[in-house]
Amino acid sequence: MKISVIIPVYNTEKYLAVCLESLLIQTLTDFEVIIVDDCSTDSSLSIAESYLEKFGGRLKIITLEANTGSGAVPRNVGLEYARGEYVYFVDADDLIIDTALETFYNFAEEYKAEVIYPDSLFVCNAEPIPKNITIASWDPSLNVEIPTFDTNDFSERMKKFLALQYKWPPWAKFLRRDFLIDNNIKFPSMRISEDIFWTFKLVCLAKRFLYIPTPLYVQRSNETSMTRSNRSAEQDLIFWINPLLQGVEHFDEFMNTIDFFYQNPGIRLQVLNLFVNIHFQHMFKAFNELEPQAVYEIFLREFSKAGSTQPALISYLLVTNNLYRNELLTK
Repeated sequence: MKISVIIPVYNTEKYLAVCLESLLIQTLTDFEVIIVDDCSTDSSLSIAESYLEKFGGRLKIITLEANTGSGAVPRNVGLEYARGEYVYFVDADDLIIDTALETFYNFAEEYKAEVIYPDSLFVCNAEPIPKNITIASWDPSLNVEIPTFDTNDFSERMKKFLALQYKWPPWAKFLRRDFLIDNNIKFPSMRISEDIFWTFKLVCLAKRFLYIPTPLYVQRSNETSMTRSNRSAEQDLIFWINPLLQGVEHFDEFMNTIDFFYQNPGIRLQVLNLFVNIHFQHMFKAFNELEPQAVYEIFLREFSKAGSTQPALISYLLVTNNLYRNELLTK
């Protein structure tokens, strides 16, 4: 089996059929599709089951016992069942062009790459049948014209990571399965931001990281995603605090295993600061709507639940990131 396509599914009845149809028309046919249903409450599961015969034994459907609240666990479970040489994660509300798998596979085989990273993608509107499809570039400074390996200079990779030049979505990477397994690269069980840490591990561990100048993935502009859901200011603050606490711990533990970060503690701190600041940017709206004392008490409560009650650290975080926010607003 050449490729395992892993699709986490939760309440995507509006889009799942189109996603699966885009896989049925692939020019490369030696692949399997693994759908991991995270206890959908709509008709997503029955839609997936209706495609079993169409895929002729190449479609597996796994239903989790309880909803996990993110794509992390479903993707990890899918990887456990995968048998392909390569793995590709696709979101259930998106789709890929008909030559995507063949193109990825050919590049991976020719260049013996562990990670394939397209420098651009297609975007479309949120209608089930996509319209107004356009090309978007991840980073205009990348803009590779031929397949190009990323630098293997660890320091340079960290500069690029800190400059946000590696994008987080799992579907932005086509991966050799043995590379993931040998390095125990899994998604941490977080409801959001798990892809940031996962991407960081890829950047740190991949020796053959290949950029290609070919858009293959079609992402929808879907305004119903979890990060855009309507929440109260307090709910929104809690939503972003929890993955912040979990993520910092994951980053810190992983960087303990790499000599570079012992030798460069300043860069280690910058990585942690980047992760913290990403989450604080999402909290700015809640900061503006809540009184400072209320914000402090919410942080104290959530830190306490996570096993820490250090009020001095919380105060430091809030003050320094408030200064950071004011700096952003005045630019």
